[in-house]
Amino acid sequence: MFKSVLVIGRFRGIRLEVHVSWLIIFALLLTTMSAGFRHQYPDWTTATAVLTALVTALLFFSSILAHELGHSLVAIRRGVPVTAITLFIFGGVAQMARDPDKANDEFTIAIAGPIVSFVLAASFAVLAMLTAGWYQPLTVALNWLATINLLVALFNLIPGFPLDGGRVLRALVWRVTGDPKKANDTAFASGKLVAYGLFGLAIWNLVAGNLVGGLWIMLIAWFLLNMTQAQGRMHLLRERLAGVRARDLAEAEIPLVAPQRSIEAWLHEDVLPSGRRAFLVGTDIADVQGLISLSDARHVEHAQWATTRVADIMTPLHKLHHVSPGAKADEVLQMLNEHGLNQIPVMQDGRVSGWIDRQRVLRTIEIHLEVNR
Repeated sequence: MFKSVLVIGRFRGIRLEVHVSWLIIFALLLTTMSAGFRHQYPDWTTATAVLTALVTALLFFSSILAHELGHSLVAIRRGVPVTAITLFIFGGVAQMARDPDKANDEFTIAIAGPIVSFVLAASFAVLAMLTAGWYQPLTVALNWLATINLLVALFNLIPGFPLDGGRVLRALVWRVTGDPKKANDTAFASGKLVAYGLFGLAIWNLVAGNLVGGLWIMLIAWFLLNMTQAQGRMHLLRERLAGVRARDLAEAEIPLVAPQRSIEAWLHEDVLPSGRRAFLVGTDIADVQGLISLSDARHVEHAQWATTRVADIMTPLHKLHHVSPGAKADEVLQMLNEHGLNQIPVMQDGRVSGWIDRQRVLRTIEIHLEVNR
């Protein structure tokens, strides 16, 4: 199956990814940079121009990765989990499991990225001065990297959500007013204002004959507007689900499978007829020993399904992520997203009292959106 994201590694538990759209901007940057070097420095060979452009482009995207790592490492230190960093056509994004709980944390996390970019810009500028006269392509590349990192830092400080400057603005309003809702509203309004301003700038460029520049600015504006609207819908949803608790989401019928049942019997007699991907393992609700899912079964060779018990491959109860009956709906969704779960048990005093799957949470969200239109 085609994957839109390629995992290139991990750093301190953070998954590092490259989206296929990144290939577009990488190819475009490599092509235009190579042509620009050949035009500006006619004494360079084609190989020198291409190699310089390639190394410079790779260092540029490494700089973007460093920018996002700045956000991520500070977020983790502030107790905000980060699942992945994805490089894509518009740059990079750190995927945080939730928003910070405090204005100071929001500010520190937001400002960390631009600080990294400023430091990189200064570092490349110093290296360019120190190596001046050694090898022209090296000096040219370092100067370009110094300039682009400076521009990245300045652009991200524009006070429009979801740019870092918009998050800084949200933190400042939150700190001054003590009202996170007012801070969010201000940040989302600023994001829309910046996006519409970029749309205007794009149209001006198109009218002036700068077709490529105009279209590129319009794409950035479209991206910012969509991100702002998506974040706005998410926060509105959290407000509407404020009174919903895990006990309200829990299903009355909890799927159970006996510990001694074979994987083969479980798949053909329980999973396929019910359409469920996971079951709790136990003879009854008072005797739950763990959880088994289709992903567990896939780790066992097909020839061994008939002789392997579900108890042999289940995740034990004490290792399961779970929520309490009083947990808020957005906390349940956060837990599912943070740990990549499709289902989660509701537990109280060490015993299972309910069962929530992702589809049920999404159906509840859909209903609340319909009712509150």
